[in-house]
This record gives sequence, structure tokens and C-alpha cells, in this order.
Amino acid sequence: MDQYPPAVREEVLSVRPGITDRASIEFRNENEMLAGSADPERTYVEEVLPIKQKYYLAYVRSHSLLGDLKIILDTVVAIATK
Repeated sequence: MDQYPPAVREEVLSVRPGITDRASIEFRNENEMLAGSADPERTYVEEVLPIKQKYYLAYVRSHSLLGDLKIILDTVVAIATK
């Protein structure tokens, strides 16, 4: 979160964290991806972080019960098909 601009950080932190989210599903193999990078920190900051930030902001701006159920279902599918 320290990499986020203050306004974005404040908005993302305005909701309670959950046990799963779209970013966790999409980047479930993040460690493997970063391990294959010549500069993992740079790859994270320049490639992964902007996408995660978009997911977090999209969730904060439009979360709903149906959306939460979809995330839970997608998480179960991701775990089951790993």
C-alpha cells in the first residue's frame, strides 16, 4: 500500500479487507511470475501493482453481494483447478 498515491490508498482502505479478492485470484501464481523476473521488485511495481490497484478500486467503487459471491465462487474454482 505504501506504493499507492495517498488518495488511492485512502479509497482502497475505506472498506474492510476480505479473505479473497479478484487480485488474489488473478495473481495466484505471482511468486512464480516474479521468480522468473530479472528484477522482481521492478516487475511487481511496474506490472503487477497497477493491475492490482485497478481491481481494488473497481471493487471499492462497485462492490455488491452478488459480486462478492462471484469472487468466492471464482476462488473455489481457482483452488479446485490449481
